[in-house]
Amino acid sequence: MQPIEVNKNTNSLRADLPFPILVAHQPEFLPWLGNISKASLGDVYFILDTVQYVKEVFQNRNKIRIKSSKGWQWLVIPILGGKKKLLNWQEIKIDNSQPWKRKHLTAIKISYSKSPFFQEIYSEIESIYNNFKGDKLIDFIVEFIKYSHKKFDLNIPIYKTSDLVKQGYNIKGSKSDLVLSMCEVVNAKTFIFGPQGRDYIEKEKFNQVEYRFQNFDHPTYKQIQGDFISHMSFIDLLFNYGDNSINFLNKSQYDEQ
Repeated sequence: MQPIEVNKNTNSLRADLPFPILVAHQPEFLPWLGNISKASLGDVYFILDTVQYVKEVFQNRNKIRIKSSKGWQWLVIPILGGKKKLLNWQEIKIDNSQPWKRKHLTAIKISYSKSPFFQEIYSEIESIYNNFKGDKLIDFIVEFIKYSHKKFDLNIPIYKTSDLVKQGYNIKGSKSDLVLSMCEVVNAKTFIFGPQGRDYIEKEKFNQVEYRFQNFDHPTYKQIQGDFISHMSFIDLLFNYGDNSINFLNKSQYDEQ
């Protein structure tokens, strides 16, 4: 298979590293700002959906800010077969017998109805929910990943690794081997790890590909519900600042070790 050709990202947030830069991340519902900032460093973004689904993290849920003593709440997408120990992403289906869409939209409306950009952002989010007619969790998550990239002006191609495998690309292995097989698909010269990449990288295998570890400094901004709480979903910033949200997404730093 010939490598996929990608263009160099012209966004000012791109990392000053050898082209092409690949960024990959497991699917995450309503991604947080660190995820989006990591994507902004690269030239191409892979949604890593050929690995096992991980329960009780951010793959089917994320946080929104609310006015309460706790300060936040989960938005959870119910899934079928959640009691099984091991699940692949292609097996994960949404339990549409539950009124999860209505619950999410109601919670979002209650939380952000008085925010400066409520009308604009809510109508866009509501449209994503209402236009989604399927039952695969990955498909719904991808819609919000694309939306987040659009709102933060990240004009880089997005690929699901499951689609690439179907096309015949050899994405396999684990840990460093998996990363390097993904790099071959786009002939990447640089790969951006998250901070946890330090726990599993086998540095001796990276002879042809450079690597860096993202070092994200979460921005602080005004939230209408009260004192600032970080690590909310990206929609929290959008409701408070609209198109100006881009100005809060500072360029991520990255470390060699």
